[in-house]
Amino acid sequence: MDSKQLLNVIAVALTSVTDPHYHEGERGFLGELYAQLRLRLWDLVLPEGALLREEYQERLAQHGLRIPLDIIFHEPFDPGRHRGRDQCNHAVMELKRRAAPGAITDAFSNLIATIDTLNYPLGVFINIDSSKTWTESVPDSHRDRIVCLAVHLDENGKPQVVHG
Repeated sequence: MDSKQLLNVIAVALTSVTDPHYHEGERGFLGELYAQLRLRLWDLVLPEGALLREEYQERLAQHGLRIPLDIIFHEPFDPGRHRGRDQCNHAVMELKRRAAPGAITDAFSNLIATIDTLNYPLGVFINIDSSKTWTESVPDSHRDRIVCLAVHLDENGKPQVVHG
């Protein structure tokens, strides 16, 4: 799966969350972003069986970690097609609203653990209702695999996406 194409779809989905009420909290924004992503992802050439899932809980026994993830894009494990659970994972997304330094530390720790343990090629951090991406806080070791975005409504109520 082409990460650049996927990031373009994510940016378009972010600009499609136009109702100000969704920008007031992570949970509402998460649900609407998920809906917008589902509408747009299928325009891409997708791997067989690929799924978009929200608020997914990794299981320690199966996945090697227990982290609640906001949105994942993956192919569910099938022993007939995959060597292990770290195969065919495409992207993991972590959302925060107006993220502060402490939340950033936790968000990036979750992304890094998921990327490293389950071999996700792309981690996306999205800061809601803010223009700050926090790109400078991504550890050097993961700058090639974590992309930071921020989305906020401008003075005319139009969503603006900032790339880190």
